[in-house]
Amino acid sequence: MAVIRREMVKGRDPREVSREVLVLLDDIGESLGEKVLNYAVRGVE
Repeated sequence: MAVIRREMVKGRDPREVSREVLVLLDDIGESLGEKVLNYAVRGVE
């Protein structure tokens, strides 16, 4: 929320910023998911 607020103060469209934040969060989730899966596989070996 703070990122969206800061960008709005700069004059950006909050919808555009929200979409960008969601894409970033999805990317982070995918990266973390892959790492967690890799750690789980290593633990089994």
